[in-house]
Amino acid sequence: MSEKKEPSRTPIRDLGKYVLTDRISTRFTSSNEATLQGIGDDASVACFREALTVSAQKMSLEGVDFDLSYFPLKFIGYKTAVHAMGQVMAMNAVPLQLLVCAGVSQRFFVEDLDELFVGIEAAARLYGADVTAVDIQSSYTGLSLAVTAVGEGNAGLMTRRCGAREPDLICLSGSVGAAYMGLHLLQREKRVFNGETGKDRLPDLKGHEYILEQYLKPVLPVALLDNLRKDDIIPTSMCLLSNGLSHGVLSIAKASGTGAIVYVDKIPIARECFEYAETNNNEPSPLVAALNGGDDFQMLFTLPLASYDSLSKEYSLDIIGHICDASAGCKLITPGGKSVPLESPGM
Repeated sequence: MSEKKEPSRTPIRDLGKYVLTDRISTRFTSSNEATLQGIGDDASVACFREALTVSAQKMSLEGVDFDLSYFPLKFIGYKTAVHAMGQVMAMNAVPLQLLVCAGVSQRFFVEDLDELFVGIEAAARLYGADVTAVDIQSSYTGLSLAVTAVGEGNAGLMTRRCGAREPDLICLSGSVGAAYMGLHLLQREKRVFNGETGKDRLPDLKGHEYILEQYLKPVLPVALLDNLRKDDIIPTSMCLLSNGLSHGVLSIAKASGTGAIVYVDKIPIARECFEYAETNNNEPSPLVAALNGGDDFQMLFTLPLASYDSLSKEYSLDIIGHICDASAGCKLITPGGKSVPLESPGM
């Protein structure tokens, strides 16, 4: 019986930087009217209809932001691009262009870069952005990926973190905590695979597809943002949740010079988070994952209290608290009515 042959892989040095860049660039074509010059010149050129240009960048580093033993390359490309575009969307703007820089070491092959850019391409198509610049450099330290998202925004619709005022409502676009649970599961099963747990079994990810997808392939709440704009409901402040709910609330409160009250029983946490916690001796707890886990990619925003009656039942959002005076601080209110300081590592 013949052994199954591994598919051939092409060393990057066989192509060189410029041929490799051309190879990758051929998968991208521009579809936005704003893009006047894409890949193929010294710089990309855009002409935005609105008055403001909004840009954001996300860098992902191997060993810091991702572990290649369980994080497929295409999802690294996808997630990094989505993160950058999400930051533009958090300003109530629309991402239209992506500029990509990758650093790769000699242990990677051309086919690996193909996979990485498959993910970037998927993210760009999903949210209607053009990839207008690609740069690839050699690296001594593994894989690094930087994606810059550039978009357009209307000055009258722009949102920042600094606009919240008492007694604005604190809103969430969706559930939080599942992404961190997915990361925890992958780290746990990696230890099993490496024989570090002392358990005689193979890694098992079955039954946890939801939390894995939330970590590896998050989806931004575009429909909600579009509906708010369509109905002329403009958030007074907004930020992308990438470092946990606590960090987001504290960031808005600090930038706005206010306090904040968040009610534990109003925080949306997916059922799958509790199911995973039950199989793992409640470690981590779903609430801890929601508050300080990160990578949720939901939008945290505030709305004027007067807009409450304008919110139709079709809106997929949760009201989790309200803005208060700065003297009250940022507090978490338990179901029993106890007030606990809201804290986030590093803040």
